Amino acid sequence: MRNRLPLTAFRAFDAAARNGSLTAAAAELGVTRPAVSKQIKQLELMLGAPLMDRFGNTVRLTPAGQELSQSLAQAFDQIAATASRIAQGTPAPNVIRILVDRDFASSFLAGHIGQFLVRNPGVSVEVVAERNGRLRLDEDFNFRIFYGHHAAKSHPGLREEVLCHWHDLTVCTPDYAAAHVSAAGDLVDAQLLIDGNYDVWEDWFVQTGQRHPGTIRNVTHFNETSLCLSTAMSGGGITIGDSILAFPAIRSGRLVLPFRHGLESAQCYSIFLRSGARPTQAETGFRNWLGQVVHDHQAEVNKYLADIGINLISNIGRKRARSVGQIS
Repeated sequence: MRNRLPLTAFRAFDAAARNGSLTAAAAELGVTRPAVSKQIKQLELMLGAPLMDRFGNTVRLTPAGQELSQSLAQAFDQIAATASRIAQGTPAPNVIRILVDRDFASSFLAGHIGQFLVRNPGVSVEVVAERNGRLRLDEDFNFRIFYGHHAAKSHPGLREEVLCHWHDLTVCTPDYAAAHVSAAGDLVDAQLLIDGNYDVWEDWFVQTGQRHPGTIRNVTHFNETSLCLSTAMSGGGITIGDSILAFPAIRSGRLVLPFRHGLESAQCYSIFLRSGARPTQAETGFRNWLGQVVHDHQAEVNKYLADIGINLISNIGRKRARSVGQIS
């Protein structure tokens, strides 16, 4: 299919979609207005769907046209970024730029990246923390790490690989558990700390069979899991912690698990690699190192949870969790 893609027609459609005008598109491309119109009509015939409604010289995209326009914009931005990088000179092969979800960057990667740098002298790493889902396709990164449902959406120029799933665990301080978890194992007047981007409390009650306290009045919302965990460690409530981020505090005893259940998340951390690009030795080294670090961490978490008798319930494949911070 790739060899038969009508690139000229795609460019004509993109210009018309961005300008909202066939005449403006023709001026931008240095061709005539009929030539632009002809290319778009041929593209519509090939795809078997109308892409835009025409009102004289102006155009309005159909739903199919909006979808194609968004994909083309991302693809052309990626091409422009790559061309700019080449024109400015290929970066040194030992420089790695990584765009990372802010929670994962601060609570996991920052605590381990030193190992990679010590083992790989001469390699320079630039870590850029970003809100989950903002892939910044107009910029050049060797790797991007975000969470969401695997393969929920394709991204031109990128290849997605699952880095790991995690366990959703209810956590709070020992004192908070003593005050707000009854002898029968129920929540009593507890302050729920909720990450608005990843709220799995309802799933947790349903899947674990834990008694729902009914109407919950005491709720505090944050926009990052790390903020929920920090508040929980200060004794401010109980939260559901991602085992990738929460385990250091659990292992140290700053946070405890007042319930004997945990959920294997339906979502995962994904690493996005540049498709079609031959990786440098530094990139291969980093990818292998990160995969091993995450694997070792998961093995340590699983052993710890098994030793203290936590029952892990698989939630993989379920999509009930509300996740407004999805990759998009």
